[in-house]
Amino acid sequence: MTRVHQLAGAVGSAALDATYAAYYASIAQADESRDGTVRHRLRPEVGDGTIEVTSLRSGFHIVRYDVAFAGGHQVGYAFPGDHFELEHCVDGRMHIRDATAGAGDLHARSVSLSPRCATEGVVAHGDAERYRAVSITGSWTGLESYLGGLGTGALPAIGPEKAARERYLGRSAALRPVAGPLEEIFLHRRSSPGRPLFMESRLVAALAALIDGLTVTAPPADARDRALDDHEVAALRRVPELLWRERHAPPTLAGLARASSMSVRRLGTGFRALYGTSVREYHRRRCLDRAAALLVETDWPVARIAHEVGYASPSNFGYAFRRDRGTTPARFRRAHS
Repeated sequence: MTRVHQLAGAVGSAALDATYAAYYASIAQADESRDGTVRHRLRPEVGDGTIEVTSLRSGFHIVRYDVAFAGGHQVGYAFPGDHFELEHCVDGRMHIRDATAGAGDLHARSVSLSPRCATEGVVAHGDAERYRAVSITGSWTGLESYLGGLGTGALPAIGPEKAARERYLGRSAALRPVAGPLEEIFLHRRSSPGRPLFMESRLVAALAALIDGLTVTAPPADARDRALDDHEVAALRRVPELLWRERHAPPTLAGLARASSMSVRRLGTGFRALYGTSVREYHRRRCLDRAAALLVETDWPVARIAHEVGYASPSNFGYAFRRDRGTTPARFRRAHS
């Protein structure tokens, strides 16, 4: 039976600090770097990978996950309403089961925002399933103080309870823009005196995207577009993997629609409602994000990376990467490695 680890208490409290300390000590060995980041390396019997924690001002922490747990892993949590957490899944999957919000999977490219109410539940990882993510933790009170120090107004209202639940389970398209700056934090590996400042700059960018996402009112839905049925959601969830599997010869939208037993129009509107972007844009982003990770994590030649992520030629890949990231693959690798 998989052990369920427990985390509980208010941010900054001795109780929460103690539960985190006990949790990390039970699964990993800690190493502290010169830039203030503590790297918890999983013990071999627990799994493979690291959980890196960087402390920032106002009681905030950046937590970077790159882990695969042997035999699965479960963590129970019980946090008060002031607990703030913003998490972006870069790759992999984590299952959330919350007493109030319900259950769902945080998957690649999704963003989860904790509600402004007490939460209690369990997060679970599959056996040997790699999970890569970055999380910002702190308190809502501390966040308002943090933003006030930047000269900005108070956070906008969280909105209806249903919308808050959708955001917590990673289903809100409004939070998708937060993924970009958080992913830059995940990819940045260079240890230097300026690293904390770089990470804090990306945190500010993520918070700006968060405020925009909470402020913008979604346009009224087309009356002809009924809500997605469960089987449609399941079919749409398979589309990204189908595209990735066939990335060297991607199927057309018509082909994807046939494979999903949907019309082309329904596929397009349903995918946008679920992921906050078009099918092609989602796939393009996934390919380039994977390329960015390979540039940092491997010493593969650019041509090999271009082929791995589905580009027909290194020149096409170089153009697409430069247009997306504002720099060449080689310069990106030097800046982040």
